[in-house]
Amino acid sequence: MQEPSLCDRIIKLDRGIRFAGIVNNRGEVIEGGFRQGVKPLLNGTDEQQMYINSLSNLTMLQSYSDWLGNVRYSLTEHEKVALMTFPRGDGILCISAMPRANMNKIRDKVTKVLKSSGSNSRGRTKPVKKVKKKAENKAK
Repeated sequence: MQEPSLCDRIIKLDRGIRFAGIVNNRGEVIEGGFRQGVKPLLNGTDEQQMYINSLSNLTMLQSYSDWLGNVRYSLTEHEKVALMTFPRGDGILCISAMPRANMNKIRDKVTKVLKSSGSNSRGRTKPVKKVKKKAENKAK
């Protein structure tokens, strides 16, 4: 019997989770999907654009990691859904949940699954190269 995928394991962690998916660096869902019986709130094009924006936002946040540390996850709460994004190499793990779901509990469970599966939830998403300040260049 085949072992369940990472997204299958994550979606079963909490009944409040609507969606779990791995999104590559082009904004395409390459693994996972919606919980059975859950309908997407966005059409296909808008949904993919949201994934691209989520990836872009996480990449931008990671550009500050030298000063703030690596991004562990990002959480956005809307009236109709909560979205949690975890960095994964060149892509992201996206999770959506019901608005009243306990996102702290979900975060802790997901982090535990990522650690136990050997997945690097703190992996960088294509870091932005830093430009050295002129003063630093003169000191060299």
